[in-house]
Amino acid sequence: MSILSVACGNTNSNEEQTGQQVDAVLIKQLVHDYSVEDFKGEVQASITSDELIVTNNNGDKEIYQLPEEEFFVSIAPYIEQTHP
Repeated sequence: MSILSVACGNTNSNEEQTGQQVDAVLIKQLVHDYSVEDFKGEVQASITSDELIVTNNNGDKEIYQLPEEEFFVSIAPYIEQTHP
């Protein structure tokens, strides 16, 4: 589960706010894609309270900041164990 809390002010221009909204949509789509698609070991994704961390099979990481005022719930299936 991830929750991001950020202090905010009203100093951003409309252009910056629009860019942040696009980034929020992109990050939400990335979280969805990494949650439901099978990347066959090409990448691993994990989520913290403020970041989506994507690691490729070479160990290189891409870190995405989660959008303000958004949170993501991650539920692992459980039959005999939650993760291999």
